[in-house]
Amino acid sequence: MRATTLLTAALCLAAGSAPGAGQPGSEPAAVAIAEVVSEPVEVGAVFELEVVVEHPEDAQAAPVVEESLGDFRALGAVPLEPDGAPAGESRFRLRLGAFVLPGDHEIPPVPVGVRAANGELSLIETPPAPVRVVSSLPPDSEEAGGDIHDIRGPFELNVPPRWGAIGLLALMVLILLAAAWWLWRRRSSRETPAVPLLPPAAEAEAALARLGRAGLLEKGDVVDYYERLAGIMKRYAGRRFETPWSERTTGEILGDLRLRAAPEHREALTLLASILGEADLAKFSERAFRPDAAQSRFREAGMFLDRTRPPLAAEPDSGDGPGKELALAPGGAGPPAGTSRGVEVR
Repeated sequence: MRATTLLTAALCLAAGSAPGAGQPGSEPAAVAIAEVVSEPVEVGAVFELEVVVEHPEDAQAAPVVEESLGDFRALGAVPLEPDGAPAGESRFRLRLGAFVLPGDHEIPPVPVGVRAANGELSLIETPPAPVRVVSSLPPDSEEAGGDIHDIRGPFELNVPPRWGAIGLLALMVLILLAAAWWLWRRRSSRETPAVPLLPPAAEAEAALARLGRAGLLEKGDVVDYYERLAGIMKRYAGRRFETPWSERTTGEILGDLRLRAAPEHREALTLLASILGEADLAKFSERAFRPDAAQSRFREAGMFLDRTRPPLAAEPDSGDGPGKELALAPGGAGPPAGTSRGVEVR
């Protein structure tokens, strides 16, 4: 910590209006002495140096302290106001750090600034102050020559051979168990078949059915309803036309779909644009929610699935005849007769 210069802080008010303030002038009758408060001082300890200044009664004084006084680090200065002190006397305590080797040392003179009543400033110094610095080692180390002993070496532990063999055997057993567990996990991961994903349309229909049963609109949770509806349709469109959909905006998704979709599907993309646009409005605007719009977007989701569904292959009716393919007409409004793919929102 940089020690503060108390001269400026203590005398700047007195110098504000005095002509020629801050300039050296005639030296007033003042004297200063410095003395260590308590001795001896241990190496690395912080101690106090008391400075006493005798000056005219109408004068002011303060020590000028820098970062260090010779080999001692200056840590700060505090003015003292002892009871019964004469008017022409100022006392200060300087905190110093004894970061020196043991021995007899001398604290250099401390400069003190004295400002007379007329604003004239002069500098005086205290005589050097002797200080004895001693080691912080315990007394017994001094009797042994003052050497600092090294740390004790590692303790030798005599382990019987029988216990060493038992420990080695236990370590081998643990290694074998870890290897067996690793092999079992690896074989299990190979033998467990991966669960195939549902076709895009079937997955989307199941998700829409769950959304309809959730009753989010009845609960007033409009934002969550539209977020789930938009997520279902984005995932379906991305899987159906093999385009990225996660963490993408509506404009980016529709732009990719217009490039990837077949000509007969491009008209159906207007339904998807209507669904995603309504979801964006519900999420990012403060407009009033319309229940009829939510029902319309839900129906448009089912229509988009039907119009973009890939052809379906049907199992043969019997083992005698070839299989038949059931296909939706391009742009058709629903599945063939006899099948039901509609999803109703409740």
